[in-house]
Amino acid sequence: MKTNAITAPIRHLSSTRRRERAGTLQVLLLMGSGVVAAAQIGKAVIAVPLIRSDLALGLDLAGLIVATFATLGATTGIAAGLVVGRLGAGRCLVCGMGVITLGNLIGAGALDALVLLAARIIEGIGFLAVVLAIPSVLAQLVTREKRDVVMAAWSAYMPIGIMLTLLVAPLLPTIGWRSFWLMNALATGSCTVLLAIHAPSMPAPARAEATRFFADASAIVRRPSCLLLAFAFFAYSCQYFSLVFALPLLLTSAHGVSLGAAGLLTAIVLVVSAIGHLSSSLLLRIGVPIWANVAAAFAFFALSCVGVYGDVLPPQGVAIVAALALGVGGLAPGAIYAAAPHAAPAPSAVPPTIGLMQQASSLGQFAGPALLGLWVEHLGWPAAPAILAPAALLGLACAFALRRIFASAVRRGRSEQQGAARQWRPGDRVRQMREIR
Repeated sequence: MKTNAITAPIRHLSSTRRRERAGTLQVLLLMGSGVVAAAQIGKAVIAVPLIRSDLALGLDLAGLIVATFATLGATTGIAAGLVVGRLGAGRCLVCGMGVITLGNLIGAGALDALVLLAARIIEGIGFLAVVLAIPSVLAQLVTREKRDVVMAAWSAYMPIGIMLTLLVAPLLPTIGWRSFWLMNALATGSCTVLLAIHAPSMPAPARAEATRFFADASAIVRRPSCLLLAFAFFAYSCQYFSLVFALPLLLTSAHGVSLGAAGLLTAIVLVVSAIGHLSSSLLLRIGVPIWANVAAAFAFFALSCVGVYGDVLPPQGVAIVAALALGVGGLAPGAIYAAAPHAAPAPSAVPPTIGLMQQASSLGQFAGPALLGLWVEHLGWPAAPAILAPAALLGLACAFALRRIFASAVRRGRSEQQGAARQWRPGDRVRQMREIR
């Protein structure tokens, strides 16, 4: 009996450590799967020249093949999030990765542009399912104390996935784009199997009527905190994709840098951007508020516009300022993802809330580069800050509005707790009986 009493705490501690280790491995598996899904965006960007040569594509179809994911996100983001919430995040995660695998296999054997475009649409549907399901699973898997940090780290999936495909770019002429598609099918297929075996089990979603679908969407759109996160993500995507789009063109056309050097500098800038995404999780861990991360990102975006586009720095200086802008700017998406579970009306509403953010982000991917291109075409690069600074100020305004909303929520929660404590304070019943007597 004494031996059992002594060893029981040891066994309990050992099982607790095993559960924590398994939870950590599941978090890493989920984040790695997100990186593999994001690589499907970058693969099309680097493979476009080979695809155009092989299938005799025009620029219009080539652009559609690259922009398929952004188009789906911009048109179906919140609806896709509601579908994920209805079907269940765990189920959509595994099925979504399997759909990406199917799209890769169809694309690898495509003999014309329409088949390849259809394959990209299939991939895009799977991609949306994966990137909307993973944050919901993470929010339920980790403890409340670790949730903000993990959600912020998740935001790095996109730049890391795109950056990894850039590393493969020098090998692409040798291996061919079709083989590259098959390699991606192998990667996504492996993730599908691993997720089916090791992904955490999620509770089955409650059945709801079809009318609730629109009611939930309306509730999220009417919620100020959800709208502010969407506007902030829109402003970030405008800044991020405008800079990624403009930097190679700016360096080659305005500063005379070779195309190869411009591509290398852009890749380095993306590395710094990924570091910024990961840094937001560290800042949240040490207690820096969500709104402060967002505010710092957009304040630096606003200040860096002149340095990048103002023709006041040499090419190396432009690249350094651009890297710092995307590095410090990378604090914003991490904080925005961390804020999503706080802003959502209920835990089951996390996928559609992130779907709304994804929709706003995809719209920013379109609006930012398109408006910047038109502006610069007529007014030149030095005029770019006049259109980019207002977008940064929009994000800054969202940060301060989020500060006020979250502070009010915290005060309201504390007052409710204090009220509950006062209502059930020990000795109250005794005092009431004395007053009656």
